[in-house]
Amino acid sequence: MPDQRDKAPRAALCEPSPSPHRAPHRTACHLPHAIVQPVDDDPHITMAGGYGLDQLERAIRDLQPIMAPREPENLLVDLGGLAYIGPAALALLAAVLKRREEEGCSCVVIPPRSPLTRHYLQRMDFTKLLFEVEIPEPFERKKAVGFRPVQHFRGDEDYWLAAKELTEALVERFKPEPVVKAAIRICLDEIAENVVHHAYTDLGGFAVAQSSRKRRTFEIGIVDLGVGVPASLARNPTYAHISTDMAAVATALQPRVSSTPERNAGIGLYITKLLLRSNGGQLLVRSGHAAVCRGADETEEEREIHFPGTIVALRAHTDAPLDIDQVYRELDEHDELHNDD
Repeated sequence: MPDQRDKAPRAALCEPSPSPHRAPHRTACHLPHAIVQPVDDDPHITMAGGYGLDQLERAIRDLQPIMAPREPENLLVDLGGLAYIGPAALALLAAVLKRREEEGCSCVVIPPRSPLTRHYLQRMDFTKLLFEVEIPEPFERKKAVGFRPVQHFRGDEDYWLAAKELTEALVERFKPEPVVKAAIRICLDEIAENVVHHAYTDLGGFAVAQSSRKRRTFEIGIVDLGVGVPASLARNPTYAHISTDMAAVATALQPRVSSTPERNAGIGLYITKLLLRSNGGQLLVRSGHAAVCRGADETEEEREIHFPGTIVALRAHTDAPLDIDQVYRELDEHDELHNDD
């Protein structure tokens, strides 16, 4: 699928409005339990324009009204003006709407007016995730190369499959040496496993991968709506003293840090950070009020909106190498210093 620019018995698609100045013609699909028609006082969210990695905070803000668990209700999601959505924002949108569906909400989605964006959502299996009705696809599906549609994983039986698919998508663009591929797989395995064993949510996690030949980038977004990094890390008595979201996320990016050290080595985020730093890329972890970036640029920002879960997003440059030798040297140096202490 070129770069862009259904189990839900109570979800429906409406026809998109042909003009931003005209109300949409709402023809809800006939579904097993009901025909869902939005009314004026239904919760209503709108996503319009672009939601790349640099606009992820705007996606969180726009989805905030329906992000927290709540009683079942009718919900109108207007994507009519959506022009672009990157992997992290797409995984976030899928997670939020899937949770609302599993809470029993009736959801009407107005799809993008842009045919390219609408077809992109279909090819990335966003509509398949939310709607059990058959939605015709006006394009030929080809093998996913350099991208992966929305991956929804819930437990030990499938988190590794999601990590495997993400790894394969990256390999298709970078064609790294076997040792680099193995390291990447270990990192993504651990990040996905964190959702299953640290997020404490039955909803599981959502992951998306997408490359851009034009921008020469490859991005992955992994999202959960669980307890978040600070609450998870506090379950380990070693880190129970950490009092701020920022300190908790920054600590989680250090090597050998885990809320369940008996399960994993706690090096997935750290190795990912080092790989992306040598590549000129970026790793973002957003949890609670914290947004921590590592890689070519290192920033820590306190965000106004509390995010009830964790977003891990990475962006790598496909025209630069992933230097695993440098990563292992830095990890060895860290371990030597730590052992000396």
